[in-house]
Amino acid sequence: MATRFFSAFFATLAGPLFWSAHFLLAYGYNGVVCARPALQTEWLGVPASSWVVCASGCLALAGMALVYRRIRKRLPSLGDPRFLPGLAAALTLLSALAVIWQTLPALMLAPCGQGAP
Repeated sequence: MATRFFSAFFATLAGPLFWSAHFLLAYGYNGVVCARPALQTEWLGVPASSWVVCASGCLALAGMALVYRRIRKRLPSLGDPRFLPGLAAALTLLSALAVIWQTLPALMLAPCGQGAP
């Protein structure tokens, strides 16, 4: 019973967990790079921190989609059989929007308050 609870709990919160991992990686990496100017490098003319934020955003979105797709049919029904899958879908969608919202500035703004990217 406990393993079923934890699998349903993780499946429902997978979206926010991926978002929080993306959030910590993006802001943590940018914080370290901005604090240590010697670490500021460019790859193909784009700051490395922008690449890292975009890559982590893509990985977070892919992870959310993969986990939701795999668990969508396996969530237990609690009264209404659509409740947990609907809740998982809503949380995953909100988390995906948060990841996109956090990733877009990396494409449009320069890191560390510098000039254009």
